[in-house]
Amino acid sequence: MVGLLFLLLPTILLSLPAQASTESQVFGPNEKIVSAYQAGDLSVDDMVTYGVASLTAPETVPEELRPTGPLSTDPQTYLTYLSAMSGKASESARKVLSPPAQASHATTDTAKTNTVSTNAANTNYDCARDEPFEYMTKDFYCWANVDGFVIFYNVVGGVPPTPAEPSGRPTVIQHMVEAVSIAAKTYRAMGYTITSNPAVPHGIFVGLDKITYPRGEWKVKAPFVMPIGYNFLPTILIPSDSKDFVSEGYDYHARHELFHVFQYSYWPAGQVGVELIWDFFASDKFGSMNWWMEATAEWATHMTYVKYPAHVPDPTQKIRYARNIGEFLSRPRDALNAWDGWGESRQYGAFLLPLYLTEQIGPDFVRHTWEHIRSAKSAPITAIKASLNGRDLNMLLHTFAIANYRLASPQPLMEAMGYRDPDVDMWRSILAKENATDEDMLGGARPARLPQAASVGYDTFLGPQLQPGGSFYIDLAAEKGAPPTTLTVQGYTVLPGKPVPGITWSVLVWSRAGEGSSALPEYPQAHNRWGHTQREVKIEDFRYPMVATMIATRHDLRVSSAAAMLDYGSAFWWVGNYVPVQNRTCDLRKPSIGPLELNAAPADTFNDYAFTTPDGWTGGDSTYSMRMPDGRTLWLFSDTFLGPLINGTRPTSAKLINNSFVIQDGTKLTTVHGGTAEEPKALLPPPDSTHWYWSGDGFIVGNTLQVVFQKYRREGTGPMPFAFDENVVATFSLSDLTKPTNITKLPSGAGVAWGSAILPASRSGDGYTYIYGVSDAPINKQMRVARVKGNDLRVGRWQYLNLWGWTEVENNAGYIMTGIANEYSVTPWKGQFLLLSQDSTEAFSGQINAFTSCDPFDGFTNKTSVYRMPEPGPLGSYLDPDIISYNPHVHYEQSTEESLLISYNVNSMDNRVHPDADLYRDSRIYRPRFFRATIS
Repeated sequence: MVGLLFLLLPTILLSLPAQASTESQVFGPNEKIVSAYQAGDLSVDDMVTYGVASLTAPETVPEELRPTGPLSTDPQTYLTYLSAMSGKASESARKVLSPPAQASHATTDTAKTNTVSTNAANTNYDCARDEPFEYMTKDFYCWANVDGFVIFYNVVGGVPPTPAEPSGRPTVIQHMVEAVSIAAKTYRAMGYTITSNPAVPHGIFVGLDKITYPRGEWKVKAPFVMPIGYNFLPTILIPSDSKDFVSEGYDYHARHELFHVFQYSYWPAGQVGVELIWDFFASDKFGSMNWWMEATAEWATHMTYVKYPAHVPDPTQKIRYARNIGEFLSRPRDALNAWDGWGESRQYGAFLLPLYLTEQIGPDFVRHTWEHIRSAKSAPITAIKASLNGRDLNMLLHTFAIANYRLASPQPLMEAMGYRDPDVDMWRSILAKENATDEDMLGGARPARLPQAASVGYDTFLGPQLQPGGSFYIDLAAEKGAPPTTLTVQGYTVLPGKPVPGITWSVLVWSRAGEGSSALPEYPQAHNRWGHTQREVKIEDFRYPMVATMIATRHDLRVSSAAAMLDYGSAFWWVGNYVPVQNRTCDLRKPSIGPLELNAAPADTFNDYAFTTPDGWTGGDSTYSMRMPDGRTLWLFSDTFLGPLINGTRPTSAKLINNSFVIQDGTKLTTVHGGTAEEPKALLPPPDSTHWYWSGDGFIVGNTLQVVFQKYRREGTGPMPFAFDENVVATFSLSDLTKPTNITKLPSGAGVAWGSAILPASRSGDGYTYIYGVSDAPINKQMRVARVKGNDLRVGRWQYLNLWGWTEVENNAGYIMTGIANEYSVTPWKGQFLLLSQDSTEAFSGQINAFTSCDPFDGFTNKTSVYRMPEPGPLGSYLDPDIISYNPHVHYEQSTEESLLISYNVNSMDNRVHPDADLYRDSRIYRPRFFRATIS
């Protein structure tokens, strides 16, 4: 399972300085021995001799150097260190770790073991119980030679004595013999070299299960390779008492560990260099080499099963090389050469990288990296870059990320960005069990990613932290039932003063599994849009069941694994999904306002009615209007005073309701309210003592009226002690306007008072009903625009306009212009749209302006002065600083393209209930004013 460079604990490695040089900083199972050697009080011979003895026979160690407590580092790590250091020791000192071969173990004919038949392998079987071979103080009575390797084992006290042949060789040993034969033949056929001398074989020791020390016992839990062992060569040690390795591991582990032995042939001069080994042990070069050793060992193990698919003694064996694929793909943002420490999972799952690069570059790619490590004494990242055969590493890393996302069979649309390996389906079955890759929208598992439902108006900044070589994935899925949109990904940028990491990114576009079409195939076929070259990717006509997956890969690699794992680079992308704006063309022109008719009809009608009604309308504001099907006009008011008046004054006992209707039939007016004549109530009465409803605009379709009402609450003090609360739409039948048939809450989370104006679908020209709103402020109030397809505000999908298009997220609604009033109007006029509003760029302004646009939602320009209301302020017609005027409207059905009927409201900030208060001493103040403007 592990080779030389896997044996330090990750916590030890990460605590080391980059160029550590003292053994005592790393190894400490017997710190007394290491310290004495470091101080020069022990020779290297004594250090190796006593070091091994402290693990195997501590009673033989001089008392002053004998360990007395628990080991501070696992003995396996210490044993490997002693193995490396034995290269400096004398032959007699290193004999326990590096004994020479005995003749009977080395001279057996090995030619027939190039086959994988059981009988051929058995020709090299020997069990000489009377002549054991001692290694690490353990006697081995049996051995088998195969392809320059000798396998030592015991039937009694070792592996189970399960015969495979009449010879008595246990099944697991037979499997190992065949696995070594297959692996050695495969690796040599692939061009890998190894020191091979039948008289000096490599050793494989099966049954080294534990090492004892004064305070306990250390179990050997996994196979590993010592750099210098039997015959002064890399040596494989394998435990025998682990069920996993007995029942499952002797085939797989033999192939895996054997590749580590081949890897050691690519150290300088074709041998394990002790000083270089120590340099790796004592610096972060350890992990920088280890991840590639394990990744390529798993890859090589897989190649042996591909080469000999029929010879798999246990089907569970051939999938073990891929068992850590989930650990690798569940952390895709980590550095490409991230190393988690000895025996940890991620570097084993990284077999995908050498496999993918081999498919892309050629079958010799991995071998070329090891040849470069040997010739240039380089680290794996450097060797990978030198072995690309002219290919672009940046693009290869990104297509590697795409391939990992798409783990599937070859695909004609993206042939260069997928795996061709026959085990792809098996990888996916393993990956599907990983929790970190759940929530898949496409069927089957993927690398860990951020799944998002890209609703209309989805708008976010992505700023993933990526280590060198890491990748980031986000699934953006179109919402079922949503209109077609344009999905835009823009990037990337970095924070000021931060380094710019090298990044390649793109967007894959496909349909959910089982829901594809000929125009957009379902997974696994996908279209790819490159973003790193064009800085922006737009997916037009983005609709269900489409999914767009953004993949970003950082390709500025670091040679050092430790440095790479501490290097977090952030880049930022903007992602937005909006219904595109369809702008119209028209002969846009600035309106010209001609002569005004002041006190225009129906001013007198309302004044006369107010003075004569015993219990009807005597004053109100808002003043929206619409034509009923029978030709009558319906007027909508907010705060409404009811009669009677007394000599033009309003008694303090006058009823005040928060909303009402007035129906005009010629010069006859009728007031509509809730309650009774004796106890009138608002059509939408206050829900409690601190809340009430004011009217917004409305529209009639057939025999149905819909009116937007805004609920306000008492808040603060002064002349305007209130604040917006929420929007509702009330639906009325024209046959009974005294009570709504339905009240439905409308979007209100953004604090926008919707219903300032409404442009019905019958007048918009595109089938949408436009709802206009305001974000209130003392001055510079902001205009917002929403729309609903059709004629019902209750059931349509509300969309809101901002700079990028139409969103269904109310909080993302942008402001269209500033300086708008709380109430205004948008009216079709001569092939364009006319916006009329009071100017709110200054407080309580008397100015009314008009604007024109080809669209009913944006682009209003050609500002034109229409009228300055004369009433407000100390210099106004009332010479009263409390008087204000506000909320002009165009009354569409009572206007023409040459003449506009316009109303506005007058009120007083003197809100006392007192005979001397403005609204009581003079009832005429609180009434709408009407004028007619000639326009061309």
